[in-house]
Amino acid sequence: MASATRQSIAAGKQQLTPLLAKADLKFAKELFDLGAALATSSQLRGILSDPSAESGAKSGIVKAVFGKNVSSASLDFLTGLVALRWSRPRDLVVALEQLGVHAVASIAAKAGTIAEVESALFAFQSAITSDSELQFALADKNAPAEAKAKLADALVGKKVNKEAALLIRAAVTAPGKRRASIVLGEFAKQVAAFAERLVAVVTVAGSIDKAQIARIEKSLSANYGHPMTVNVEVDPSILGGVRIQVAGDVIDGSIETRLKAAKLQLA
Repeated sequence: MASATRQSIAAGKQQLTPLLAKADLKFAKELFDLGAALATSSQLRGILSDPSAESGAKSGIVKAVFGKNVSSASLDFLTGLVALRWSRPRDLVVALEQLGVHAVASIAAKAGTIAEVESALFAFQSAITSDSELQFALADKNAPAEAKAKLADALVGKKVNKEAALLIRAAVTAPGKRRASIVLGEFAKQVAAFAERLVAVVTVAGSIDKAQIARIEKSLSANYGHPMTVNVEVDPSILGGVRIQVAGDVIDGSIETRLKAAKLQLA
C-alpha cells in the first residue's frame, strides 16, 4: 500500500474517532455498503479519488449518489474521505472496509464483546477452510452477494454476537476476488490489533489500590477515545512514579527515568 493511501487511512481513522462515541452497527454496515457500491463502479471511484477534482464537486457527487441511501453521518464521513489523497482509486474501497472493521471493533470494545468477536471470526474461518463445499459456495462468482450473506447467516445463526455477524457477512460478500477465509483472517488481525491498543500496561514501584487504577483507566480512556483495560505490573526498580505503555505509546513518569535524565543534564 503506497504512502499516500496509508496516510489517508490514518487521517480517516482520526476523522472516525469522534464519531465512534455514538456509532452503532448501522453506521458500520453503511461503511461496508459504501465500499461495496464504489467497488462496482470504476468511473465513480476515479472521480471521487481524483486529486485534481474540487472538493465541492466531489461532495456534490457523494450526496447525489448516496444521499438517499445512508445516514448523514456516513455521508459526511465519506465526503471527508474523498477529500483526502489516494494512491489509486480502488484504495477508497480498501479504506472503507478497514474503517468499517475499525468501527465494529470499537463498538464491540464498548460492549465488552471484542474477545467474542475474535473467537467467532476464527471459528468461521476454520469452518470454511475445513469444508470444500462451503469454500466453493462462497467463492462462486455467479452467486449474488445477498445469497452468500444468507448462507453465512444460516450457518452462524444466533451462535455469534451482532458485531461478529456483521463482520462475517462483510467478509463473505467482500468485493474483489479474495477468498472469504482470507478476508476473515484480515478482519481478525485488525480486530486483534484494535484490542491490543486498548490494553494499557501500567508499571509502578509498589502496589496501588482500585481507586487509583480506576482514575488511570478513566484518564487513558478519555485521552484515547476508547474504553481502556489497565494491567498493573509492579517493578521496584523504577523507584516511584508510574510508567504507562499503550501499544507503541510510552508515558514514562518513573523516578528512575527522571534520575537518569537529571544525570545526563549534569554530565
